[in-house]
Amino acid sequence: MILVAGIGSERPLALVAEALGASGADHRVLDQRRASAASLTLDIADADAGGAIRGTLLIDGESIPLDAIRAIYLRLMDDAVLPDVARSPLDSTERIRSRRLHELLHCFADIAPGRVLNRPSASASNHSKPFQAQAIRAAGFDIPETLITNNVAAAEEFIERAWDEDGHVIYKSVSGIRSIVRRVGKQDLERLDRIRWCPTQFQRFVAGTDIRVHVVGRSALAAAIESEATDYRYAARDIGVEPAIHACELEPEVGARCVALADRLDLPLAGIDLRRTPEGRHVCFEVNPSPAFSFYEERAKLPIADCIARYLAGESD
Repeated sequence: MILVAGIGSERPLALVAEALGASGADHRVLDQRRASAASLTLDIADADAGGAIRGTLLIDGESIPLDAIRAIYLRLMDDAVLPDVARSPLDSTERIRSRRLHELLHCFADIAPGRVLNRPSASASNHSKPFQAQAIRAAGFDIPETLITNNVAAAEEFIERAWDEDGHVIYKSVSGIRSIVRRVGKQDLERLDRIRWCPTQFQRFVAGTDIRVHVVGRSALAAAIESEATDYRYAARDIGVEPAIHACELEPEVGARCVALADRLDLPLAGIDLRRTPEGRHVCFEVNPSPAFSFYEERAKLPIADCIARYLAGESD
């Protein structure tokens, strides 16, 4: 049996569930919006008993032994902001119960045998962009010239040097919290002192075409994105024009490097952001351990959900 866990109506999760259903794969969906009706018991045997995992997951009235679950697709939102939980007092039984359920689910996903997309402990690599950058370099990709600092003078020097060389600088979050990528403008220098309380990542702007690669096991599916916006995800809002997205072929060595990078981070599912420069270099910005792949699948007609379903079912590496 394959377990799919998250918000049932959220598009990536729904696409995976649909693909599993179309293939006839035995699967269940743990919808977080119905978490109050779910329960989980988890028991881990001692060393003498081989550390066997036992327990039961109750979903919509069905009792499922944990040893029947052979694969997991995990795309959980923070349970504290689930509507039913968010309306509850901090010390309420509902909130405490939800937190414990999600803690146990994360623990089970970390130690469950079989295929898990992705294990929570491995996904933690996204919480630190400096750590992730080291893995990116080790996998053979170039990264942009980067400064992470809360020192105003250092940031000013980095920015001014780029401008003197007719270049640009962007800034974004250091953590895994989603942020909008912006170019530094003259007006930003007036508020640069704010970084004293919030270390910020500054990078040299890299010209070229954005490439989003979704790695699923040993497969790499790529989409090219053309947009004049600094952050194409917000192109419609920022410049009034949607990005043009289409499927593209990766050079074999680039695809292999993407798979190796995901493997290095222990992420059998990963969304890797590249930019192909006019000279043909591939610069890597970051690796997303829980990619919202539906944005690319539906625009570029890439079979990402089907690929995920086949991987979970053990039909592909």
